Formats: sequence, structure tokens, C-alpha cells
Amino acid sequence: MRQFLLLTAVCCLVLLPLCVGGKRVVFMPMPFTSHTNYHTNVARTLARQGHEVWLTMPDYIVNRRVLDTTNLTVIEYQTLRNFEEIAMAALAGNYFKGLPDDWDVFMSIGLQFCDTLLTNASFFQNVKELRPDLFVFDNLRFMNMMTIISYRLGVPFAFLGTFYDPYYQRIPLQPCNIPLIIFSYSHHMSFLQRVLTTVLHVFSSVVDGFSYKEAVSRYAPEMPFLTIDMLVARAEIWLVETDHILDYPRPSMPNVKLIGGTATGHSKPLPPHFKSFMDDAKEGVVIVSFGSYVLSPPEPITKNIISVLQDLPFKSVFRSNILSPNSKKILTSSWIPQNDLLAHPNTRVFVSHCESINMKSASTCPPQPRYVL
Repeated sequence: MRQFLLLTAVCCLVLLPLCVGGKRVVFMPMPFTSHTNYHTNVARTLARQGHEVWLTMPDYIVNRRVLDTTNLTVIEYQTLRNFEEIAMAALAGNYFKGLPDDWDVFMSIGLQFCDTLLTNASFFQNVKELRPDLFVFDNLRFMNMMTIISYRLGVPFAFLGTFYDPYYQRIPLQPCNIPLIIFSYSHHMSFLQRVLTTVLHVFSSVVDGFSYKEAVSRYAPEMPFLTIDMLVARAEIWLVETDHILDYPRPSMPNVKLIGGTATGHSKPLPPHFKSFMDDAKEGVVIVSFGSYVLSPPEPITKNIISVLQDLPFKSVFRSNILSPNSKKILTSSWIPQNDLLAHPNTRVFVSHCESINMKSASTCPPQPRYVL
């Protein structure tokens, strides 16, 4: 399944009019590990098809050495701030305090990040010297201004990411039927929920805090002026990391392809201590992970989680910095081979923060009774 999805994504890219034979492609994901991960998977698949592929990556992700960049050339750039750490600390911190998400912080970080790269003359020159045939940008609004690089070079571009954005993707808007990700609504909404969703859809189509109105004039004064929404509308194709079977029904356009499972892969052998723990768990295992930046939840929450895990009739693997009170039943670790653990036949339940996953494509084993919470 994963190979099919990746090949679909690749076909969507390489079947563009410009992509005949081996071409030069530059991927520019958000400076977050999870987003860089699925860009890396698609980039490697393109490389296997005979294309030359480069992947831009901030120094703090390169230094973590957790991504497989086989057959790719990494373009490392320096940042004065760890944008991922700052953003995740703000979002997770507010969540655990019962406060709403601080999107002002997220928008501020997005503007700072784009400004960092768009004013970096050596970075632009390095990319220019590659003579790329195609750019692939992350499709969150966080990265929209980065399309100015392709505009300055006269190179076509595509988008790959998790965000379904009707306004920028030029999809006929049905705001009363499409729930926003910032709410917990399903597509079965009450009248008031539909009104609120419509108002926010309209607001987000008018106000974009992730881009400067005069961005093209600021970063490409030599080019004819375009607004960011006009520039983004020139995208050849949008690859949206969502499962059109499991997700809510929604309208689309011919150049918007809903794909899923690019963050997963075939399982690899587990490290010895994980393997022995999983193999011995004939009763089944619960995998608990809230991402790489939520390793130390507040103590009351951690105690509740541990209490529940100890009462379950399963063993558990809990990605956390805490010390396990019972290492034979609960294995804790600040890093886990998540994809490979999900593929293990003894895995029964996955508890996560709802980052994009695909249980079937992670597994190379026969179907097992599993649950995702």
C-alpha cells in the first residue's frame, strides 16, 4: 500500500510536462522533523526513479540524525533558532495548561523562518547553482512565501504536505460542510458550528498571518509584483497527506491529489531490547507516543497514563523521558522505532497525538486486530 501511494505521488510529480527523463528536484519541507520525514520518503522514491534529488534541512534536524536520506543530497542551512522546538513548546505548553493554541507564536515563527531563508543570499545562490527543474514545497501556509525562490528562478513548483486548504488550492469553497482542523468538529455539525466554521473559513481566506502582503516586493524586487495567493496558485500540483477513504468527504480539484501513508514504510528489524520486549508480549502491546517534543508531560498526566497502562492486560511501550515503574510491563524510552513497532504482530493498540500514520502501510504482517486511539 505504501509503495502504491508513494509511486502515485511520484507519478503525479514526474508526469508533469517538464519531467521527461531524469530531472533535478529540490524538496523544501517545513523545518520540523515529522514534515521532513514524509518529504524524505517521497524524495527517496523520486531518486529511485532516476531523478537527482536535493532536500533542504535545518542544522538542528541534521544534527539529530534520525532521518534516512539514502540517495539524497542534503542542503543544510543554519538557523539562529530551533523553530521546531519553539513552536512545539508553545503549542504543547498551552494544551497542558488548558489554554487555546497560541497561533500568533506559530505565525511569528513562520514569518521569521521564511525571512531567514529568503534573505540568505548564499542559500539562494547554492540552490540556483543546482539548476533545478522542479521545487517541492511543504503545503502549510507557513511555507507559502518560499515559492518566491522558484519565482525568481523561473522554475515550476509543486506542494506536498498535510494541509487541505481550499482557498489556496482553488477548490470551490463549501465552508459549512468542511470542518476546520482547529476544531474537534466532524462533518456532522450543528447549525451554530456551521456558522462559526463559515466565518472562520472566510476570515482565513482574507487574512493570512503567515505571509507579508508585499512579500514579492520585499524579497524579489527585480520581479513583477504578485500577491502570495496569486503566486501559490501557479502550483503544478498539490499532494495532500490525508486518506480520502478514512477522512471526511470533501471537494477537490484535478491538480489536488489526496494521498496518505507517506510517513510510513516497510518495517526494519527492531533493536535487540525492543525486539525481546515485543516478542515476549504474547498478550499484546500498546504503543504510546505523543511525538518527539512531548516527552515530559505534566506529572499528573504522566501518573494517570502510567496508572492506566499498569492496569491493562497488555504490555506497553511509552515514548517518554520518565523512568518506568515496572520495566517488564512498561518500556519507556525517549526514542522508539515507531514504524517498526507498529508492524510487529504483537502490537494491538496505538495511542498517539494524531500525527499522520497508516497502520496498514506500516505493517508487513498479516492483518491483526488493532486500534488507533
